[in-house]
Amino acid sequence: MIEFINVGMTYPCGNVGLKNINLTINESEVTVFIGPSGSGKTTLLKMINRLEDNTTGEVKINGKNVKEYDIHKMRWDIGYALQQVALFPHMNVEENIAIVPELKKWKKEKINARIDELLHMIGLEPEKYRKRKPSELSGGEAQRIGIARALAADPKIILMDEPFSALDPITRASLQEDVKKLQKQINKTIVFVTHDIEEAFLLGDKICIIQDGELIQSGTKQEIISNPKNDFVKKFIAIKKKEGEAHE
Repeated sequence: MIEFINVGMTYPCGNVGLKNINLTINESEVTVFIGPSGSGKTTLLKMINRLEDNTTGEVKINGKNVKEYDIHKMRWDIGYALQQVALFPHMNVEENIAIVPELKKWKKEKINARIDELLHMIGLEPEKYRKRKPSELSGGEAQRIGIARALAADPKIILMDEPFSALDPITRASLQEDVKKLQKQINKTIVFVTHDIEEAFLLGDKICIIQDGELIQSGTKQEIISNPKNDFVKKFIAIKKKEGEAHE
């Protein structure tokens, strides 16, 4: 379980990034942070693995303040998938996936078995893809490898920061469905950042709407649609409703 308790962030220049965030993220659920650019959603995500540090309040994982963990070991136990996949270009697919297991000193046989398992899981044939370099992959394939790398050491928490936003609509829709199916198999705690309400509703067990550094509303898709808290939330839902009406 991840908890944000009265969490705030003020930058050295005096700008306020986050204001008094209180939120509980349940185990084995997909929690989506959504909001416009600059709203603070990525900053909030990064506080979980301390790529950003809160200036007030506490962020806790399993009841322990994240600042009390060994930062390197904590990060090895949290998977991270980004919009820009950031695969190491000089490494092939299997080497990219193996990075954290090697840091954790897994045996070679275990790492090899894990690479095969993950490639099958994300729908890529190990014999065909193991030795490929990132330059030989399509955008969708590279993003799948990024997800495999995030899962490699079997972390309990996966952070996904707009991982599909740079992809074309067809590839993006395919990967969204893949993540939904994958979550049923792996049952991880996933925190997912997006600015797309359709993606949030598709993937999220809990949706957290963030505006100007504040958590405006959180709840299930149905709770937010049925009872939007303010005009800002209504605007997000109106966009979704218009899309639905256009397809009828």
